[in-house]
Amino acid sequence: MNKIVEDKWVTIIGCLLLFSVQFIANMVIVALPSMSSNLHLDFEMENAINLVFLITSVSLMVPLGTYVSKYGIGRYLKISLLLMIFALLLSAFAADINMIMFSRFLQGIATAVINSSMYVIVTLQLPSDRLGSALGIMGSCGYVGLCLSNTVSGFIVYYFGWRVIFLVLIPVYIVTLLILIKLDKEWYIDGIEISDHVGSILYVIFMILFLYGIARLDNNNLEVIIASLVIFGIFVYFERHISNPRYDLRIFRNLKYLIGNYSAFVMYAMAFIASYILNFYLQYVLGYDSRWTGLFLLSTPVAVVFVSSFAGKLADRVDERIISSIALVFILIDVLLLFFMDVVPLYMLLVACILQGIGHGLFSSPNNRFVLTQVSEKDLSNASAVLSTSKDVGKSISLAMFTVISGFFMGSANTYDGNVSAFLLPSKITLAISLLLGISALILLILNRLKD
Repeated sequence: MNKIVEDKWVTIIGCLLLFSVQFIANMVIVALPSMSSNLHLDFEMENAINLVFLITSVSLMVPLGTYVSKYGIGRYLKISLLLMIFALLLSAFAADINMIMFSRFLQGIATAVINSSMYVIVTLQLPSDRLGSALGIMGSCGYVGLCLSNTVSGFIVYYFGWRVIFLVLIPVYIVTLLILIKLDKEWYIDGIEISDHVGSILYVIFMILFLYGIARLDNNNLEVIIASLVIFGIFVYFERHISNPRYDLRIFRNLKYLIGNYSAFVMYAMAFIASYILNFYLQYVLGYDSRWTGLFLLSTPVAVVFVSSFAGKLADRVDERIISSIALVFILIDVLLLFFMDVVPLYMLLVACILQGIGHGLFSSPNNRFVLTQVSEKDLSNASAVLSTSKDVGKSISLAMFTVISGFFMGSANTYDGNVSAFLLPSKITLAISLLLGISALILLILNRLKD
């Protein structure tokens, strides 16, 4: 197989993987009320279906990315694809919630490998003069996955039941696996030193305990958070006192880098929980079925696709912090409208979805560029992984926060279904906290820009 043909196949692999990552990250949200009703879940278990996936993926992405890049990306991609296919089948035929949780845990592991590998193989395979075009095509496929996830899932749940949504991506993973086998090629990143096993283990333990502790704070799990912070302190001390640390903490001395990551954390936390709460409001309070809820939520990714197409080019002419600030304003208005979701007309909630899409589309490319240009080339891989982690931690903590606040107000009820007040009050508190976080990120971006 000649080089040009190989390049095309690798680009196709990247497109399929990014499509699947965007799809699987969002497909379960619309199905949660149906899963809850069928499996008789309380509100904590309902939210935990996504939390298990997010916590696993975000905890393992950075350390697994390093090991995979050193020992063979192709080999571990094949293993992760087989694991994902098995995990999706396990979800589809799960007999109870425990099997669902285990399968979502396995999906999180596979997603961590895929997330840390898909851009790397394209970058290593393609020459620089064709790389930009390939990454652009990949981005488009990712947006297609984002657009289709809620709508396709909503229709599938309505007509065929929630179990079928876990089968939708299996053909995509099978095709990707067959292409990898056909290529029979391996990719490595030269020069990676993996001597800091202790640092990687400490990092994973800290992330899991911290995110789990936040999610279960309503059950007096404060000791879990304290333990995670102690481990984090040990991790920082250890990384600063070894000669070849896996995590070079010196990059965090750069204030611009910190502000960019914090903005990404806040942006993705706000956008994720806003869509999550709106999905529940449409189904539990307004009585929409999954089909129409999916169509309603489609307006957000469609707006993302339209806006993101020129956001990157805009960053060539305008300071990225200005664009990110404008994007945050759109998201703040979106969250503010949702705060009054029980009193504003339905079309205003549709406007909120569109505003969220505009903000998301404006924010992503400029902020990515701003953050990654703050570090040297040797720190680029580490900085990219930290940025991706910041986004996923934002999603995880916002969902954990919503779960904890719901627990305080749920009382003897164990579901959002039919408990309008028990749903609205925690939602409003969560959205209010999101507004404060968004305002803080906006202020930091503006002050940092004025400082220059």
